Amino acid sequence: MAIDKINVHNDPRVQRLTAQVNGKTYGYLLAQPENGQYKDTIFLLHGFPDLSMGWRYQIPLLISFGLRVVVPDCLGYGRTDAPQWTPENERLYGFRKLADDIKELAKQLGSEKIILGGHDWGAALVYRIALYHRDLVTHLFAVCVPYIPPMPQYISHEDLVRTRLPNFAYQLQFKSGEVEKAVKTKEEIKQFLLALYGGRTEDGQWGFSTEKGILFDRLGRLGSSKLLEDEELNYYVDEFSRNGIHGPLNWYRTRDVNYKDELSISNPQIDIPVLMIQALRDTALPPHMGQGMGKFVPNLIVEQVDTSHWALWEKPGEVNAILEMWFKDVVFSVPALGGGKL
Repeated sequence: MAIDKINVHNDPRVQRLTAQVNGKTYGYLLAQPENGQYKDTIFLLHGFPDLSMGWRYQIPLLISFGLRVVVPDCLGYGRTDAPQWTPENERLYGFRKLADDIKELAKQLGSEKIILGGHDWGAALVYRIALYHRDLVTHLFAVCVPYIPPMPQYISHEDLVRTRLPNFAYQLQFKSGEVEKAVKTKEEIKQFLLALYGGRTEDGQWGFSTEKGILFDRLGRLGSSKLLEDEELNYYVDEFSRNGIHGPLNWYRTRDVNYKDELSISNPQIDIPVLMIQALRDTALPPHMGQGMGKFVPNLIVEQVDTSHWALWEKPGEVNAILEMWFKDVVFSVPALGGGKL
């Protein structure tokens, strides 16, 4: 059965808006029930390499729950500013500053309390927002990324890959700068995206591996992805062409910044209700990475879908069914904490 989704071009159910947030321009999608009345506000945060439209299958569902839905292009992406990586700017991409940005945007929209949802880097960020701004977040759900508490001792990116997480080896390529050098034109961006979205060459070879990252010798030969339509892919190419891929890749350069900022977090526990949706075939973020979450997240529900990393697109019906259950049984089982209208 076809799942309702937002059309990437001029869907009347969403407004494209901008806001000045802590000295930066953020582009975001805003959707709400037709009558303007809503129970709560939810922010959805995307990952890499994605956009606010990565939530196109979930936005209609969440509107139907009576929610106001706010979906930013995260810093570095799409219609949001993409600061260059400089010593002066590096903290802008750290979780603490990004958490402050979301709190400020919520304040501008009149929301003292919000629900959060995140995928990939957006999932990593929602946990940090819940730590930095405990009074802001009432519930959160994360897709693919487990909660990993702040590190008590520093470990470099290279040592992390070598000793603990070899499945993160691709991140060393992403932060190195070599990807930006090779991916500049629209056609190169299209092939780069296809590499991450599961496009293959005619003889069935992938364009990405967790061990090496982007396989440059296969760029230019990758065919279409089953995960999105040509119109959607072309939309993504246009949006990523606005500022190139430097901004999105800067998220992989924040390990030092995040470690230093998180030294101020005294309590690593997240006490609000949390839903974790694991993708069973995610090679970068395999489900076993979430085994220790319960120690720090006592109010946790874990569900699984048999998909690759792109669970939101690959099996949106199953993801949405999990969300529907969680909102009914958990989020809406007590009186709404937010509410209001525009």
